Amino acid sequence: MQDWDAIQVLSQLAITSEYFLQVTLNKSGKVLSSDSGLGPVPSLFDSKEKPIEFSDCFLASDWSKYENQRIKAWKSSHQSFMVDLQKINHPEESTTLTKWEFFFISEDYGTCLGIGHPVEPMRPYNLGLGEFIDGTTANNEIVDSLLENKLLGFWDFAPEERQDYISTGLAHMLGYTPEEIGKEGKISWQKHIHPEDYQGLLKDLANHFKTTGSIPFRREFRIISKGNQTAWVIGFGKTTKWNENGLPSRVQGLLIDITEKKKQEIWMREHHYFLRDLAFQQSHSLRARVANILGILEILDTEHQTTESRKLLDIIRKETQLLDQSLKKSIKESVLQNESWERGIKPS
Repeated sequence: MQDWDAIQVLSQLAITSEYFLQVTLNKSGKVLSSDSGLGPVPSLFDSKEKPIEFSDCFLASDWSKYENQRIKAWKSSHQSFMVDLQKINHPEESTTLTKWEFFFISEDYGTCLGIGHPVEPMRPYNLGLGEFIDGTTANNEIVDSLLENKLLGFWDFAPEERQDYISTGLAHMLGYTPEEIGKEGKISWQKHIHPEDYQGLLKDLANHFKTTGSIPFRREFRIISKGNQTAWVIGFGKTTKWNENGLPSRVQGLLIDITEKKKQEIWMREHHYFLRDLAFQQSHSLRARVANILGILEILDTEHQTTESRKLLDIIRKETQLLDQSLKKSIKESVLQNESWERGIKPS
């Protein structure tokens, strides 16, 4: 079965969010629970016990699509499945295309908890994120990453007992087998932090504690799996419990994979430096040739010239000087642009 703690966190995210949707369906399509964004709004004459069905929330024709994906995932021993559904908007009865991931939460693979969101280019970031992060910037990054399926898993740290726990999904990513997870129980993710990144992470965590949580914990760092595979992640966290002395007693958070983003940054940095050096060399090489032309023109000035040839030499000299000025201006602007760009790509 699924890592229930992780699913509960995602479920709580949907409940507190103005954007994500949540629904739990049984095998027959009856809605066991849902957020206020799904189903018709009951009138005063409706029974409080009136059941809500799949067809009250989504187009009835989508049921076969949902069932096909559920059965396919069940037969393939997958723990979740994805499906696009047309959500019915009440009371206007219009529809909105939504994307869902459903998780099996019963032994018979019939009851499924779904987390969904509208399929649209706009990304609304005014979300509630349960016990994790406050602050617009952090929310943006978390939501972007969640929608791009880069969530690795969750962690829970008790500083007083010096114990930390990780979700099953994160343990799998770090290379632990189901047997090892069941045998070891508590697995520390901190021992998988890259040695070069460990002190910086501790510093940011200390700042979070020092400010009594007003500065959320956020850090980019590398983690190393048991198979010696390195991945870049962003760690988000927040102290959710303080003791009577004002010290942290429970810290919770999540890890998001940013390996591909880091690879692109490294490529862009190397490509930028190559193009910068190439442009620098070519610009100065051109200026050297311009200087040679101007030197030749000075020599020609000492020789006898006809009126026509003198005019031509003056034109060549003027255009060559303008070219030299353009090259100097271009080099200066390029240097300033490079300095600005390099400030923006400094490692965090």
